[in-house]
Amino acid sequence: MLPFDPQTLPYAVPDAIVDTFRRDWTRLSAPGSHSTGAERVMIAAETRRAWSGEAPSHELPAATLEAVRRITTSASTIRREWVEHLVSSGLPEAGYVETIGIVARTVAVDTFHRALGAEVETLPAPQPGDPTGAVDPAARPSKGFVAMARGTSSWWATSLVPDAFEGMEEFHNSLYLSPQEMMMEEPPRLLSRPQIELVAARTSAVNECFY
Repeated sequence: MLPFDPQTLPYAVPDAIVDTFRRDWTRLSAPGSHSTGAERVMIAAETRRAWSGEAPSHELPAATLEAVRRITTSASTIRREWVEHLVSSGLPEAGYVETIGIVARTVAVDTFHRALGAEVETLPAPQPGDPTGAVDPAARPSKGFVAMARGTSSWWATSLVPDAFEGMEEFHNSLYLSPQEMMMEEPPRLLSRPQIELVAARTSAVNECFY
């Protein structure tokens, strides 16, 4: 059975969302810039433990584990000094950005399923291979605590690591709005633009979004 089988969900789900989730499970299982596929899947598993209040497994390096737990449970408390502490503790900036992407997308996928009253998907089996080391050469230090490419805003937050940025961009486009749809007064969605923005603003407020 393919992951994210629409037949197993209690409500109809747009194909774009199903396709995004499937691509992300493939992305999650593959080697990233800093982590192997196995480590990336462990980060997703640790995200679920933190989200549910379970004790950490301690399978990840200490700095990565600290990053996962804090990003998942108290992202609003993150400050530049803490990010610098992680880097000095052995988690490179690219590794931190990669971890942000994995945590954010795992929480989004699981929250989507829980909102529908569905079981969360089984995490994918990791693919073999070494980390790619890929980073965007255009990235520069920014006000956002990490290097960014082409701008300093929430949109470019993970742009240091191309794989992480592409994943977040796909989630933004399918779960919220694409850049083109954001320019429309009434994008082609089931919710109106004011309704979409109300949900987005309320979600940001509940999660104490720093941005």
